[in-house]
Amino acid sequence: MLKNQLKQISFHSELYHKIPENHILKTINSVLDFSFVNKMLESSYCQHFGRPAKEPEMMMRILMLQHLYDLSDERIIEEIEVNLAYMWFIGINPEDKLPHPSLLTKFRKTHLKGIEIDEIITEVVKQAVDKGIISKANGISIDTTHILANTIKKVPERMMKHLARKIFRAMGKEDYTIPDYTKIEDHKEAKRVMKEYLEEVIDQATPEAFEVAEEAREILNSDLFIEQKGIRSLIDKDARVGYKTKTDSFFGYKMEYGMTTDGLLITSVGVHNGAYVDGEKFEGIYETAKSTGLEIEAVYGDKAYFKKNILDQLKQDGASAYIPVNPCSYKIDEELYSYNKDSDEWFCILGNKTVCKKSKSTVRKGRGNQVYWEYIFDKTLCVDCPKRLECMKCSTGKAKKLHVGLNAMEYYEHSQWAKTAEFLKEYQKRAKIENKNAEMKLFHGLARAKGYGVKSVVLQAKFTALAVNLKRIAALVSSCFENILNIMDFMSVRSKLLHDVA
Repeated sequence: MLKNQLKQISFHSELYHKIPENHILKTINSVLDFSFVNKMLESSYCQHFGRPAKEPEMMMRILMLQHLYDLSDERIIEEIEVNLAYMWFIGINPEDKLPHPSLLTKFRKTHLKGIEIDEIITEVVKQAVDKGIISKANGISIDTTHILANTIKKVPERMMKHLARKIFRAMGKEDYTIPDYTKIEDHKEAKRVMKEYLEEVIDQATPEAFEVAEEAREILNSDLFIEQKGIRSLIDKDARVGYKTKTDSFFGYKMEYGMTTDGLLITSVGVHNGAYVDGEKFEGIYETAKSTGLEIEAVYGDKAYFKKNILDQLKQDGASAYIPVNPCSYKIDEELYSYNKDSDEWFCILGNKTVCKKSKSTVRKGRGNQVYWEYIFDKTLCVDCPKRLECMKCSTGKAKKLHVGLNAMEYYEHSQWAKTAEFLKEYQKRAKIENKNAEMKLFHGLARAKGYGVKSVVLQAKFTALAVNLKRIAALVSSCFENILNIMDFMSVRSKLLHDVA
């Protein structure tokens, strides 16, 4: 049950005057209003029954401090007990009793979900826009950063061993022998032996071990399990293997987020397992960024975001797409061929042009029909062309046939723009998002998950984004205030000099 109470009215609250006015927490509190948190979360509390609950705004402020200074539940309560600035920020009197650390866990599990943190991030950015801390007309940089799981990844043989052990324990059986897969040199053979053994154990499971056996059966039946592309830990079943480069892999999660190019505030956050493909949930990140009240003029992303649906959405909204061409999606050799969108014709470097096009499809490795366009050049010019063998790679064909993807014509226009000086200069703004990645990982503990499962990582990532936003807003406000003081000092000196001259 929520209960409104007067705060910071005791005699001891006079101690708060010792806190410097330029302290980061006072700066944050002077420009941001968090009272909306109570209204937002009141539906998750009983309105008329139960003991008076800790105020949601106060609990939220404690969690903000926790992620601002990268502290554990126990440590943040210990720090608040001895830090006047922390006490003042969460809105209590110095002699008031603080909540037990376990209440933070209960608050997160009972009253918070990822969507609530999204609303808080959105509201904070809205207030920054409304108060002129960042400009309303802005650009958005989008990127993903990896978060390591709070456990190690296991090979399928080891996981099957642990699953068999869990079944035996659930059955209350202590006398059992599990094959030692480490003595089998052939990994394929080791997997086969452990799989057959686990299947036998599952079939022999008693009713007491039904749930554990069914869990093992579900894992074993997954096509991705044996190939080491699915579940790799029984502790964190949501984590997956992902790749930062062709050879550099990681085990955990990916955080995808948008950040303003002016002001460097994070506008939206999405968390997915490590196998997530960048840009798949672009629309959610983009729409959430727009809901902050920003007028998005441009979007900056790496080549992973070079996708037709993204380019089409930005074009429809009139936003510039500062996204470099992805050679995997656009495979035209522009040194040999150019395109005229008005006549829908391709031209070679010797001036020959296509005279017709056909829709083609093929089946590749069982992936279904791959549809593409086949443009055919004028054969009368191709026959006598001096670069015929170099271009056609054979002497039997009469005319060059250029195969392009369905979206190659639209990509060509974007690729020409991506070579301009204006594009290359503007694209440099995206580099600032890498600094934000480093800040969240080095100073706020986002390099590694602190809990298990995607729900835990969602809260960690979004609270981290909120914390770095608070720091950034405080820095912007302090910088603006210092500039005003410098201008006032300059005007005062100028006025004095003019007076002396007169």
